[in-house]
Amino acid sequence: MSEGDEGRSSYLDLLISTLMEHEKNMDKILEKLEKISEALLNVFEEARLKTEQSVVKKEKAMKKDDLDTLIYMKLKMDHPLEHVLKILESLKE
Repeated sequence: MSEGDEGRSSYLDLLISTLMEHEKNMDKILEKLEKISEALLNVFEEARLKTEQSVVKKEKAMKKDDLDTLIYMKLKMDHPLEHVLKILESLKE
């Protein structure tokens, strides 16, 4: 082999070993990311379940009679406000 071929061969060996080491490092990083991703999914699932359970508990605790109703209406009438309020009050009963 000539001097140029030996230099080229050693360069290629260095490149191959560097790429192999890089691949090993990337594999380790990907494994860590997979573990973190699974842990995050578990945490989010637990949080979702807790939220759903608390909502269900609150709904069960509330009685239908205890709920207030808010109705928003925008009316354009030629009647005075007092008349409209009397009409609305009579509708409540």
